[in-house]
Amino acid sequence: MVRIRKATPIDKEAILQLHREVARISQGIARTEPEITETYIETLFQTTDQHGLMLVTINDSGAVIAEIHASKYGLRIFDHILTGLTIAVHPTYQGKGVGKKLFEAFLDNVQHEFPEVSRVELESRASNQKSIGLYQNLGFVLEGRMKHKTRNQDGSYEDSLLMAWTKPGFVP
Repeated sequence: MVRIRKATPIDKEAILQLHREVARISQGIARTEPEITETYIETLFQTTDQHGLMLVTINDSGAVIAEIHASKYGLRIFDHILTGLTIAVHPTYQGKGVGKKLFEAFLDNVQHEFPEVSRVELESRASNQKSIGLYQNLGFVLEGRMKHKTRNQDGSYEDSLLMAWTKPGFVP
């Protein structure tokens, strides 16, 4: 049994370790392990506290096993958008529905607690077909492709896909 809740400052060290663990996996998250610092996590908390949302999944033992966050750009013209969406699921729990449940809770939270937000954006490596399938299943739509934007750990380049979810019922 897992539980999903908003992240709190108590979770900082666990989120730091989670992101480092996921960064060790090829295509785990965009940041490399050395880029995941205490300052990075602190900045995530500050940004999401002021302009976004961060949720965590907790297992039966009380450990953080997954985290998702996105925030606003900080510009009034984009105040209807949460961007930079990142999800990290501990390798032990990948492929078991934890990420999907966390994502669904995130989008539900956006619908109910962020009336001004009508759009959530993310980027994905073009080769990450499993994740892209999940995003599409959740209602994200492919909106563009940026050629050779992502440099992989082996030095190769690949396209980055731009995807967005629009709040159900939103009419511009």
